[in-house]
This record gives sequence, C-alpha cells and structure tokens, in this order.
Amino acid sequence: MNQIWTTTDRKQPQCYSSQLKPSYHGTTLRYTSSSSGKCKRLTVQSVNPSLTSDWNERDVRSNAPLSTRLAGWLTRMMFNPSRETFLWLFVWLYYIVALLLPSREPAFAAYYKPYLMRFVGQLWAARSPREYSLRARAAGEDDGHVRRVTHALYPRFLIVFDEDKNVWTKVNVEAAVRRKPYVAVTYCYEDVRNSGSMETLIKRVRNATLDQGFDAYWLDHECLFKDPVQKAQDLYRMSDVYRLASFTLIMLTNESAWPAWGSRVWTLPEALLSRELRYKAGNNTVTPISLIQIASLAYSHHDEESQIINSYGLGKDPLERLERNLQLKEAMWRRENFQERYRAEKVYALMGFFEHRILPDAEETELQALARLFMANDNDRIADRMISMFPRDRRGINQWYTKEDEYGAKLWDIEPAAQVIGITSNGSLVLDGCRAATIRWKNFPSVAFATRRSIRRLLALAVPYVAFIFFMTSCTIISVGNQNAPTSANTYGPSPGTSPQVAGGGVMLAFSLILLIFAPVCTSYGHSGRVVLARPWLIGVRGVISAQKASDYLYGSQIGDSRRTLYTPSGSPLARPREGDSKFREGDVSQYEVALAAPPFDPIEGHMFTLIDTISSTIYYFRAHKPPTVCLFTGSEGGQGRFVLASEECSSNELRRETVLRMPSFISASMHACDWVALGGKP
Repeated sequence: MNQIWTTTDRKQPQCYSSQLKPSYHGTTLRYTSSSSGKCKRLTVQSVNPSLTSDWNERDVRSNAPLSTRLAGWLTRMMFNPSRETFLWLFVWLYYIVALLLPSREPAFAAYYKPYLMRFVGQLWAARSPREYSLRARAAGEDDGHVRRVTHALYPRFLIVFDEDKNVWTKVNVEAAVRRKPYVAVTYCYEDVRNSGSMETLIKRVRNATLDQGFDAYWLDHECLFKDPVQKAQDLYRMSDVYRLASFTLIMLTNESAWPAWGSRVWTLPEALLSRELRYKAGNNTVTPISLIQIASLAYSHHDEESQIINSYGLGKDPLERLERNLQLKEAMWRRENFQERYRAEKVYALMGFFEHRILPDAEETELQALARLFMANDNDRIADRMISMFPRDRRGINQWYTKEDEYGAKLWDIEPAAQVIGITSNGSLVLDGCRAATIRWKNFPSVAFATRRSIRRLLALAVPYVAFIFFMTSCTIISVGNQNAPTSANTYGPSPGTSPQVAGGGVMLAFSLILLIFAPVCTSYGHSGRVVLARPWLIGVRGVISAQKASDYLYGSQIGDSRRTLYTPSGSPLARPREGDSKFREGDVSQYEVALAAPPFDPIEGHMFTLIDTISSTIYYFRAHKPPTVCLFTGSEGGQGRFVLASEECSSNELRRETVLRMPSFISASMHACDWVALGGKP
C-alpha cells in the first residue's frame, strides 16, 4: 500500500538563505557564516562555559602563532616559577619543534568579515510605491500625500568614459542616464579664470572621477544647453542633479580658494542638497568634507549659516519641528484610549501635527503606524535616528522605538547613516544603506598584525634560528672530530686529552644550548611592541577578560609595557574615562574591575559580554540577552559612531537589537555595505 504524504507531514524549513534555499535545523541560536552565507549553529567562547545556555559554549581559545604562545609560557615560568615549572623542559622541546616547523602566516585584509544575509521576506508597508507590500490599501488612499515630495528629475546629459575607446563622450540617452551613477562637480568660475583654464579644470575633473571609481560626471560647462529655453529647464532640475549624484566634488585650485567658492549663489544649495561632499584642492587627493567644515572654511558669515548647515546636515529641516513633534508624541502617550476600535489610535491623533498623514488601519500596531507616519514625513528622519539610540529602559531593547537614550543624546544629535525603507509584519524596520560586519565568537582568530620596527627585535627573532644553526654545526664538528681521532692515534700514536676540534665543537655546543634555553625570551621580545596595524576583526567573549589578556589571546605574550589593547573611555554604559591628572583621552582600568565584580547575569539586562575591536585596539564590556553576531553602523553622534550589535533570528529573517556601542566612526570604512536588513520587531 502506498503511503500518501500530506502537507502537514512534510518537514517545514526553519529558515531560508539569501538565495532562497531552505534550511532545516533545530531551534538553537544560529548565525550566518561570513564565508559561505549558510546558517550555522552558534558556538561561543566563554570564561566560564555553561552547559545550560541556548548556544554552545567552549573555553576561550587563542590562534596566535603556537611558538609565540609557548614562548610566552616558558618566559613566564622562567621568571615566575609555579607548580607547573616541572613541565618546562617538555614545553621547551615542543617550542623548538613548533619554531622550526613551517607555519601558515595569517593573511591581511582591509575589511571586517562581511554579513552575507539579507532580508528576503515581504514588506508589510513600504516607503516606495514601487515596492509591493502586504498591507491592504484602504480605498481612496493617495500615495502622493503619504510620501515625501521629490521631483526625481535626472540630468539630461552626462559625460561618460568609454573604456573600450578610451574617450569621454556626452550621453543623453535617458535610460542610460537614469541608471548611471555619476559625480556632480561644483567650482568657482573666477577661481578657474584667475588660476587656469576650463580645459585644465575638465582634465582634473576627469582624473578625479576615475580615481574615485566612477566613470561618469556632470559639469555645467559641458552639460548645460546654450539655448535660453533649454537652459531654463536645466536650471529647473539643477537641484536634482546634485541630490541624485553619488557625491558632489568641489574643485579648487588651492586651499585659499574656499572663500571665492563660497561666495557663489549656487554653492549653498549644491552643498545642502548633496548626499555626500568631497573636495580636491590643486594636486592634492580627493578628501571627504562635512557641511560644518564647509561653513567655517567657505562662508564669511559662518556663525549664522552654521545653524542652517546643522539643520540640513542632520535632517534637511529645522530641528525645532523635530523636537516639537517628539514632545507632542510623548504628551499623547500619557493619555488613555477612550475607544478600542484602533490599536494605534494615539498615532492617528498625533498625525494631525505632521505635514503628511496616513489612513487608519484597524489591524496595525502602534509601532507599525508610527513607522508609516515617520516614513510619510521623512524630512525629520525620526525612525532613521531612533535605530541608533540605546534605550534607557532595557525592556524595549528589541523594539526600534526609543524614548530616552542611555548615553544622554537627543534625537537630533544623531546623524543617521541608513534609511528606513519599510516595515515587516513583526514590526521590524527594514534598513537600506547599512554597513555591517560579523562578530567572531568561537575563538580568537589568527590576526595578521605589524609592530613598530626595531633592530633589536629583529635580532631577537633571529637568535633562536642562529642558535639552532650553531647547535647543528657543533654536533657536526664533534662528530667529525671523534671520527678523526682514531685515525690520528694510529698514525702519530695516542695523543693526550681531547682534540682541539672536539673541544671547539663542545664550546660551540654549550653556547648554542644557552642560546636555545633563552630562545623563548628572545621570541617573546621579538613579537613585543606597540601594534601599529592589524587586520580588522570583531571578537566576542562571554564573560569579562582584561585588555592585557585580550592582547595575549590576539598577538601572544610580550615583554614590556606596550599597551596593545585599550579600554574605551565612553563606548559602553560600563565605560569609565581616566580622570584626574591624565593628559590623554583614554579609558580607565576601573571599568574592568566593575564589570568583573558585576553579576554574570541580570534578568533585565542579560549576560555580561566582552567585545574586542582590532582596528581601534579597543575593548568594550556590555550586557545582552544573546550574543550579538552582527555589528551595524547606523549613524554617528558626538564624535563617535553608533554601532548596533544585533543577534540573528533566522526563522523570521530579522535581527534583534542587543545593545548599542559608541565606537570610532572611522572603523565603518572597513565594513562592507550590506543589503536590506530587518531590525527590531517582536522580542
């Protein structure tokens, strides 16, 4: 009899890959492999491994070179004997073998390990009307009133480089122009006329465009119509030219030309409407520049114009309105509902204060309605900013809406680096434009690094190998001398004492053994010193380890007081700056003592974890309920970047915010850009 399989009998996939391939596994905590993109079971190294956690735990492990680790142990036992000293000889022999056997050097890379997963589900509500969403549209809803107004006019001409013919050509095909990333160029005509020619400017622009990885640019001298009617249409869409460019390039003949450039009428809207600004002065390299820097360099009344720069740079609109809307929201939430028809009734009451409104939906939650309202009024970028905030009330850590920031920042203090483009059925925000890196939890990797060069360290690294050569040479001399001794005795008769050859070999043997005994000290000293460059890694540990211990796990033991890993002065709620008579901005070691003395688990805030960043050589202590496996750069504030550490929930293809750290903004340049990610939602 044939068995009939029903739908309920079939094994249902637990999750799907970014290529929509189903995966079948258990309910334990998972992560996305940065090498294969597959969903794998999470293994976490822990100071005190537990068998009852929701993930696999193991002892903390180092992948520093074996000879370096053994040399550190041998050196420590030589100067600080303990009960394990009797193992010294056996470990020393193992060290000699490890030193002589060829080992694979760790490869260097310029980027952190990438996050290869993307949000593959359907949007419940979308920012763009072109994106399909699951939410049923109410009858008569007009999309033109629920999304921000944009002209979306593209340049009519672009100057494009033809790689095959090695020439620049003017392209006016609309389909090609609309899909072509390009660079918008701004300059001062007086500056060009006084210091050079237009042909020289065009040549510099083309070289700079190619150097930045682009093959198309827009320059008014080449792309504007000469006919007055047509030129009027070009000026009409001028703002969209700079708004839609990948970045705007400010061309200057030298650094002193800033005032001349800033005196032009068009330079102010060109700067305010651009998504990114870079400048090139003379023959210098192309350099990124912020709006605030431009205000101090180019505008004569920068004290007054800096207020405009601040408001446009942070939200393209006055910040007073943003603060007012948030205060209205909080006032509304302090009141009770008198009707139960809509779960998001407070949002619908609040939307009257916004420029654009949304149609009520009886099925949506408050968070979903808020997301739709904020997306419809994108000038303030409220949701974009909120994802970078760290909730003071940890019970709301998994949800994107944040009332108060743990670090004391206001919403308008945060400059977002990602855009909210939709919301999921679970209430998670779908983000575009994030930079992301994965966090390694299973062990400390073998890190490629460089220290400050020193002749003494190079000589110290060579000592063990020279000693081994002396050892082999002395053994050969003694062996040859012993073989020649009987021949000499038969020819000349027996000679008293040891032959000079054997005696010389013995002296060399004794010298080589002394060098080999102290070889571990030389190896430790040779690998010591300040780390000046290291491959980007984010490494996590459950529990608390010191900065010195983290350095030993990463690079091996050292001799000296060079600080290879530093404590953060303000990167986490547990961070403590060094105060008193210190002349430098650095973290205090007391944060390690506080984190070590704190309970390993808190019912509200979660477990204690340690994060080490190799680029900035900084260690962070934080609490989270699950080990975060993804680090997202979502914005910046107060001179530091806001990095959201999130765990993965593969069954829903979403990320859960575990904590937010303040890390140096420059490390985001070593992160790969990632596809759509869904953040927040139901815990």
